[in-house]
Amino acid sequence: APFGARDKGRFACDSLAETTMAKFWRFLLLSPAAVAQQCVELLIIGDYGTRNHNQAAVAQGLAKLAGERQPQAVAAIGDNIYPDGAAFNPYTITRWWGDVYMPHAELQRPWHVITGNHDWWTDALYERAYTGCAANQEKGGHWQLPHFWYKKSYTAKGLTVDAFYIDTQIWKGSPIVDSKLGPGAREEQKQWLFSGLAESTADWRIVLGHHPVYSAGNHGVTEVLLSELDPKLRELGVPVYFAGHDHSKQVIYWEGMSYVISGSGGATARARSNQYPEGSLMHYFPDNGFVGLSVCNKQKATVTIYSSGGDVQATWKVRNAQKQTQRGAVKPQPRLQSKTAVYKAAACHEVQLKSVEKWCSADGCKVLADSSGSCADFCGEQTLRCSRAWAQPEEEQDCTEGALLPCDVKATNSSLICECAATTATFLP
Repeated sequence: APFGARDKGRFACDSLAETTMAKFWRFLLLSPAAVAQQCVELLIIGDYGTRNHNQAAVAQGLAKLAGERQPQAVAAIGDNIYPDGAAFNPYTITRWWGDVYMPHAELQRPWHVITGNHDWWTDALYERAYTGCAANQEKGGHWQLPHFWYKKSYTAKGLTVDAFYIDTQIWKGSPIVDSKLGPGAREEQKQWLFSGLAESTADWRIVLGHHPVYSAGNHGVTEVLLSELDPKLRELGVPVYFAGHDHSKQVIYWEGMSYVISGSGGATARARSNQYPEGSLMHYFPDNGFVGLSVCNKQKATVTIYSSGGDVQATWKVRNAQKQTQRGAVKPQPRLQSKTAVYKAAACHEVQLKSVEKWCSADGCKVLADSSGSCADFCGEQTLRCSRAWAQPEEEQDCTEGALLPCDVKATNSSLICECAATTATFLP
């Protein structure tokens, strides 16, 4: 298992996980439940920790559906607490997750959690450690984030589903991730996922992460997932990838793969990027809500899109896929519905920038920063300096330059465009 005992004892919660009672809870709650059900049922919610009335309203609708569908788990796919995750305080999770969802008896079931970019804006290790906290275990231990990537196996009558939960912020790259987990975490996760998918003998294999591959929402394409993750999912027989990040509900279908976005558990949709293959957008709903997955046989599954109140808005059938015995030829990237250029990651003065939401120039130096710091901080922590900084309107996410700012102005919800430059050496006479 990744990260074994690398940081045992780092938090007060960790010491609890070493007690006999905590070990019992961990074994009991993190093991697949033996429930005699006809179908594997999951409810999937992302971008929900907004600390406002939208979050509370969706919680009620989620509870309604959980009572009706009796899911094996709620898949919580990131941005669990805005704006900065747990912010070094486990009580933040109790207040903005436990006190919001656990009062609903229907939601007192396993929550299989992964972290998003906002959870990593401070230290996502606190969210992982909360799995073993007394505050969680005393209320049933329903928050389950055993590692930043892990597999859960769900069973129904004569049916198995392997769900691979991954941390796409680690995949994308981030200085804070490197400082907490070491520079090898990204590659470790990739190899774990690809090996696990190849070895899985389950009837279905699904993958859940925070960032999308394609998206109609304003974040659009996640270039590194499109180039590295998408081809392997197709090769290894994964028919559907679930994500959030964009604050909407979407189904995109392209050449046998379904991309489902459930990112409106509390957050509000902004402007659209339409960065999806032409003709592939099957459903798009900008309102709050969540998504359900029902797998009842080995051939087809049903994805259902729900409003915040739990009403059905659309359904989508997913046909199962088989692992490819041989890798097919690399297919050219499809034409995107958007007319806006999608810049690929490029080294800026020989430095590959991390914590990037979007690249805004071909040279890799001008980016939309995924950070709560200033552009001076963003460039400086990556051995570069800030040359220029711009504000971006909150409703935009497409590298639209707003007012020119001093480099030391801090970000507001990923609103800074930063241009980094090489540091200039100073020579004394």
